[in-house]
Amino acid sequence: MVPLLGLSSLDYGVLGVYLLLMVGVGVYFSKEQHTSRDFFLAGRSMGWFAVGLSIMATLLSALSYSGVPGEAYRVGLKFLWMPITVWLAVPLLAYVVLPLYRRLELYSVYSYLEMRYDAATRFVSSILFVFWRLLWLGGVLYAPCKVLIVAAGLQIPTWWLLSILGLVSTLYTFLGGMKAVIWTDVIQAIIMAGGLVLIIGGVWWDLDGGPRRVWEVTQHFGRAQLADTHFDWSAKWSVWGIVPHFILAMLSFYVADQITVQRYLTAKNLSVARRSFLMNCVSVSLMIPALMYCGIALLAFYHDNPQAMRGIWVANVQADGAAVTDATGQPLIAWTQNAITPDNIEQLVRAQRILRPNTKQPFARADGLVRTDHGQREVNIERLAMRRPPPEGERYGEVILNQAAKDELLPHFITTQLHRGLAGLILAALLSASMSSMDSGLNSIGTLLITDFHRRLGFGRKLLARRLNKDVSQLNEADELRIARPLVLSIGIAATVFALFIAQINDIFTIMIAVVNTFGGPLLAIFLLGMFTRRTTSTGALGALVLGTLFTLWLMVANSYPSMEWLWPWQQKLNGIWPLSFGVVFSLLVGYGLSLFFGRRHTDEELRGLVVGIGRLGVREPEEASLAMPDAFD
Repeated sequence: MVPLLGLSSLDYGVLGVYLLLMVGVGVYFSKEQHTSRDFFLAGRSMGWFAVGLSIMATLLSALSYSGVPGEAYRVGLKFLWMPITVWLAVPLLAYVVLPLYRRLELYSVYSYLEMRYDAATRFVSSILFVFWRLLWLGGVLYAPCKVLIVAAGLQIPTWWLLSILGLVSTLYTFLGGMKAVIWTDVIQAIIMAGGLVLIIGGVWWDLDGGPRRVWEVTQHFGRAQLADTHFDWSAKWSVWGIVPHFILAMLSFYVADQITVQRYLTAKNLSVARRSFLMNCVSVSLMIPALMYCGIALLAFYHDNPQAMRGIWVANVQADGAAVTDATGQPLIAWTQNAITPDNIEQLVRAQRILRPNTKQPFARADGLVRTDHGQREVNIERLAMRRPPPEGERYGEVILNQAAKDELLPHFITTQLHRGLAGLILAALLSASMSSMDSGLNSIGTLLITDFHRRLGFGRKLLARRLNKDVSQLNEADELRIARPLVLSIGIAATVFALFIAQINDIFTIMIAVVNTFGGPLLAIFLLGMFTRRTTSTGALGALVLGTLFTLWLMVANSYPSMEWLWPWQQKLNGIWPLSFGVVFSLLVGYGLSLFFGRRHTDEELRGLVVGIGRLGVREPEEASLAMPDAFD
């Protein structure tokens, strides 16, 4: 394909049409929103295909759509463990979780915790989720915008792109409720899948040897290994660490996350919900390997075409990919869209900001750092790059990239190597990944605020009743819609403003991600204790939730930030995959252990239908329900 620089007006037009289409879906379904049940649960009328694709689209947030290829560029086939672990969740979801949630006819997944434990556990869990997902919403907006502005060369100010994405996502969610969320997710999933096909086709077209060359490079540079069986606490992709992490991350997403569970509650019945989960498993098993393949395809492309790289990816890089820093600990060159260009490279050399790749001494002169190709001046990547020794079968060794480059590999390829129009379509796929997460978060947070706080605790009910000239006891689901929509609108605006705040204080983003990653594990633990143990008490569950969250946060912070090293008394550091696994185990032990000494154990009659082995799951009536046979899988 013909290399292009930046985006054309056609590409921007494609992006504009995509955004208008999303708003149009919201307008189309707006006329079907009559009650809070319609708005939050799509009237429990959705089919398995749409629900399954919607869940997959939400799982593949923008961090995954651009991040998985970047990570697979480094680790290759090891990423296949993620779709493998999704299938391990099938028995638990199909025979325990979905029957339980569907038969209880939940709106909020955390209302199960009140039935199983008490109102305090439900309240704390809901608060934790709302805080968790509000932070997360800011992240899924900010991360892709940052990547697209810097790597893809979008000629739009960051705050403009953030505002457009946030407001469009909020608008169609505000208008069309859960139906708009699900069907826009379906469209976004199709766009994401189509984008991957175009990207892979583009790499094959540009590579001499196509798919055969991709596999050659994958093998030669050690990316064809599926399992790393070496145990190391600091290693991310050791099978001993990554497999438990993926299993628990998937279970947290499917069992204890309102975003996911709410999709299953929109299905017509239990059979449809089960099929939607299988559809999700199938689509994840196709999309993740495709994203992974994009990563190894980009490895082959950039290895054979190093001049297609950005200069900042390879300049001033140490052998492990870390950036060389100055006396203040900052990189010698700021990571910006025009960090190193033919126009500023002489100035950088004079300031001694560009180092020779092997000696790490400053270049004395800029001679040879700029070359001319087809009449265009460009940075000479070969002069800046450090390479590893070449493996057998390859003439050149692998170029060592800055660790920060991984999220830029895909969008940079899109905007510099694909034809006009195609780049805009695939960038729409990147935006789709962000928006499918944004709309899901808005609707789920709104659901909890209405069901767990407005309906259950009475927040705002007197005000709504007074506004409608009704008694509080007369309020119904149609009345709730009057505050549900403005609430979603307010949440969306707040999330957008928060993303703008993150954009101004870049360092807060990494801290925020660490905090967000601490919440899922303890929540999963108290759900598992509730479903599979009779002994666990309300006191034990609440203690596990609070102490488990603090424990997981400690593990994450103490092992991730040099300024917090004093919190970690051991020399051996833990990789960031371990806090989730340890957090779940710790929370399970604390919850069950506290229950042996504190709190009242619920009777079997109180636990009927809520715990595996006590009656029919999800059915609270005694005797006849407990004798009923479980539903067949289909």
